[in-house]
Amino acid sequence: MNTTRSSTGRAEELAKRLVAYPSVSEKSNADISEFVGEALVRLGFEIETLTYIDEEKEKKVSLVAKRGIQPGGIAYSAHTDVVPAEDWGTGFNGPFEPIIRDGKLYGRGACDMKGSLACALAAAEKISQTDQRRSIYFLISADEEIGMQGARLIDRESRIFEEMVAHETVGIVGEPTELEVVHAHKGGEGIVVRAKGVSAHTSTGQGMNANDRLIPALSELLLLGQASEQHPAYRNAGFEPATLSWNMILVNEPQAVNVTPSLAEARIFMRTMPEVDHGPLLERIREIAWKHGLEIERKQETPPWGVDAGSDWIRDMLQITGQKESKTVCYATDAAVLQRLKKLMICGPGSIEQAHRNDEWIALDQLNRGTDIYERAFRHWAC
Repeated sequence: MNTTRSSTGRAEELAKRLVAYPSVSEKSNADISEFVGEALVRLGFEIETLTYIDEEKEKKVSLVAKRGIQPGGIAYSAHTDVVPAEDWGTGFNGPFEPIIRDGKLYGRGACDMKGSLACALAAAEKISQTDQRRSIYFLISADEEIGMQGARLIDRESRIFEEMVAHETVGIVGEPTELEVVHAHKGGEGIVVRAKGVSAHTSTGQGMNANDRLIPALSELLLLGQASEQHPAYRNAGFEPATLSWNMILVNEPQAVNVTPSLAEARIFMRTMPEVDHGPLLERIREIAWKHGLEIERKQETPPWGVDAGSDWIRDMLQITGQKESKTVCYATDAAVLQRLKKLMICGPGSIEQAHRNDEWIALDQLNRGTDIYERAFRHWAC
């Protein structure tokens, strides 16, 4: 194993290779997973491959990897899927044509989160297995951007993950935080309030407009959402904003002015928080729906995640990164699903403000610092 290669060039090289895979969530991530798996095998990792076929008949692959005999140690977690790139607009490259300009690597997924994965792989390359006293693990999931199904599969079925849980492995989820240490993040809750009617050409007068059944409930739902943003029971001052960020959108099908819509939905989304019980809001939504004879559907929940900011692994990571205190973020990560690992944290290169944009990028300086920080973290908990 080459343990002397420059981390600067290696992380950049790996990031460019990873970005070149068009692993949009709606498509298979098998090719990029094969690349990552082969890279880990070359570094001496044992690989566990977990696959499933999604609703679009696409093969999805998650990897769990381990190097070392003694359990415990340190784990790094990332996802290989990226958001769509139809709106890509740098003008000088395509979304999966990585290019470096002015100290930045441009490409879909460069920030969220292939640059981070590149840093972790480069860091693992710099550590000889003979130096390890405990194991180093990688958790590489599919479909984080659309429901975290890959991480859910790891949590349900991975033999190596069960070992990590049993031996209280420390985990770093490498989502972009500008390499600041994060000890908590919000989750998500989706609820659909649905009215059904009968479609018809509007000239016939034979249809039944689903909106006529939904609209009377909307004012009550609007007031409930506004109240949730103000009520102290639904606030957590540890986050900014400190609210559930209630959002409601309206959907009609079919959507044409000369067709009576047979479906009308109010889709409600809340960013749930640790130590905030939003159950009474869900019950109130149910009451409003039943009062107006509407259907209600609760979508798959992503729970919030959080650990004590004073936890020893948080303090250790703050010392490694040279920071004084950890923070919270308002987006969700695979930590929400993997939180049977009690000693989790979020820390990764790049800024969330650079992710999901039509010119997504990550600074090369972040790749360099990320590799250094991950190497020090791997050595701290595994060597």
